Amino acid sequence: MRPVLEVIRSVALAGAAAGLTLPLWAAPSQAQSKGAFAEYAGAWSGSGRVESASGTESIRCRAQGQVGEGGTSVTQRLVCASASYQFNIDCRATDKSGQVSGSWNETTRGISGSLSGTVGSGRLQAVVNSPLFTANVSIVSRGKTQEVVIAPQNNDVRQVSVRLTRS
Repeated sequence: MRPVLEVIRSVALAGAAAGLTLPLWAAPSQAQSKGAFAEYAGAWSGSGRVESASGTESIRCRAQGQVGEGGTSVTQRLVCASASYQFNIDCRATDKSGQVSGSWNETTRGISGSLSGTVGSGRLQAVVNSPLFTANVSIVSRGKTQEVVIAPQNNDVRQVSVRLTRS
């Protein structure tokens, strides 16, 4: 059995990294939005896997959000759970000419941090940071599906991969 602090840190890492994916699951504020986040509008849900030092397990996620400012900003709540991990993340992000910046807060543990990266042509490449960890995030959007890969650094969680579909 893993020590409680290690489990909390692993969950926080996976949750924070997943929080970076927020633009992908946002609900539209206007149908005519054309910003980089507009193509990610709607309610999304899906499943995937968490790979950790102790093995691999399934994870399920759902999200609901709001896209604003012509599709250049998003506010979102993400909820994910597996047998060993659960996290609830509130996140805000803004796109300025393909550069993404924002913040996130993992509400069940009170952990927060920043996010930064690039977005365009259906692809998001970003980094999520807090004082406890760093994770790289890649998201590719194709129509009604999105492939999300989160790769934490120096943590028990090695990778989170989720395939989402738009409701």
